[in-house]
Amino acid sequence: MDVLTIIIQNTALNGMPKWYQALTLTLFAIIATLAISMYFRIALQASEMSEMAMRFGY
Repeated sequence: MDVLTIIIQNTALNGMPKWYQALTLTLFAIIATLAISMYFRIALQASEMSEMAMRFGY
């Protein structure tokens, strides 16, 4: 809980209503979880298809 308090104090969320802070942090957690899970899903799918070359980056 201390980590969330420090994050809130060091960002623009400081001074905002509690419901807004919770909504913002929840949306961030959902987006981050979705991005990470999609990355692993792509990596797993690529490993199943051995003939497909997988490159991450530019």
